[in-house]
Amino acid sequence: MHSKYYQVASVDPSARPKNRTMVFRGFLQGTQNLLSVTDLRSEKISEWQGDGKLHFEICWYFTGSREQYRVAGEVALISNSIKSSYQEFGEQTKTSLIKQQWSNLSDKAREPFYSSSPKAPFDDSSALPSPQDKPVISVNDTNEVDSSSNAASNITSSVVSNNVDISDNFCVIVFTPHTVDYLNLKSKPQQRCLYDIQDGWKERMVNP
Repeated sequence: MHSKYYQVASVDPSARPKNRTMVFRGFLQGTQNLLSVTDLRSEKISEWQGDGKLHFEICWYFTGSREQYRVAGEVALISNSIKSSYQEFGEQTKTSLIKQQWSNLSDKAREPFYSSSPKAPFDDSSALPSPQDKPVISVNDTNEVDSSSNAASNITSSVVSNNVDISDNFCVIVFTPHTVDYLNLKSKPQQRCLYDIQDGWKERMVNP
C-alpha cells in the first residue's frame, strides 16, 4: 500500500535540498509523532545533527483518497550509539522504543545494518550475516506497517528479550509535527487546510 511510504526532505550542509522515501512505522505512543528507522551511517543523519539542523518536511500522498499531507517539524534521532536531545524520553523508554522497532524488522531488513556503509563501493563479500536473535515476539516478515491498523502503535506493548543483539548502526527517527498542510484533490471544489501547533492545531481553510 502506498500509505506505508512517505517522502522526507532535509537540507544538506551545502544548503541543498535532499529527499528520500521512508517507511512509516507507526506513531509514538500517546503522541502525534511519526516513526521511521534508518542507518546511522546514512547521509541524512549528518543533515539532522547539530544546532539548527533538526528540521524536516514529509510529503505523504494517499492514492485511494487523493489526499496529501505535508508535515513539517523537528527530528529526534534515537539510538544506542548517540546521545539524544529528545526531552520526552527517559532511558527506559528510549531502550523500549529501540528494541520494539528493531524486533519489528525482518531478518532481511536487518542485514544492511551489518554490511558496508551506504554509498560505499558495492562488494558481494562485504555483507556480514546478522546475528541470529532468539524469537521473542511475533513480527510481520513483510517489514512494513499498515497505517490503518497500526496508527497508534504501542512502543511498550511487546515484551522484548534483553538478549536481542541490536546493531550499533540502527537508529529510530521521531518526527514531531509543528505544521500540517492538508490538500484534498478529490473534493469538489478541492479543499486545503492549514494547521499549526502554535495555534493549538486550529483548522484554517485556504485556497488550494
